[in-house]
Amino acid sequence: MLRSVNLKSLGSELLTRLPTMTEEERRLGLEIYRQLARGEPVLKPKLAGALQISDQAVDDLLGHSNLKSLTYIDHDGQIIGFGGLAVREMPHRFKVDGRTLYTWCAWDSLFIPVILDQEGDVESPVPGSTARVRVRVAPDGVKDVRPRSAVMSFLLPTAQTFQGDALKAMASFCHYIFFFPDHDTASAWTTTHPDTTVISVSDGFELGRLLVGARWHS
Repeated sequence: MLRSVNLKSLGSELLTRLPTMTEEERRLGLEIYRQLARGEPVLKPKLAGALQISDQAVDDLLGHSNLKSLTYIDHDGQIIGFGGLAVREMPHRFKVDGRTLYTWCAWDSLFIPVILDQEGDVESPVPGSTARVRVRVAPDGVKDVRPRSAVMSFLLPTAQTFQGDALKAMASFCHYIFFFPDHDTASAWTTTHPDTTVISVSDGFELGRLLVGARWHS
């Protein structure tokens, strides 16, 4: 049996550990998501043009801790990853609108379709195995999971890693969240990783939707 999870309580506890975003941070972050979803690195001048702000304003906002902790920039100054979405190859494959992108961890692939308002197809590796879990996710929910018995691990907000800097903790979040083909496999993994639990893929989606609603929708 899966552990009974109070999604609202778990989501609220996670969100209370994260600082609130400003409207300007939200606008820039959402635009980065939209441009990254096209499958190419994002140029800062294009962000400035889309938002009708100066290049310096973009740089200043990207220096805010809320956004800096989510942003990966290559040696040419292009944004190649943001908030769980990446255009450079990573283990978690994420296809949207015919384009192949990547996510930082299993959970990212569940909430990014909500942000983009587009359906995504996910292919994610199982830790310590050659197995893959495949998920189709729409903005309103999980549409298909293969194998159907698949579940996921999740890091509890009460974990020691959240007791310090929550934004830095989020950077290591992905080390604890994976899809597994079944509950027994997931339980064996979480047993050796303190402060993790096993939840359903649909519960993972709902947690992600709560996060998106609070962090990215004003």
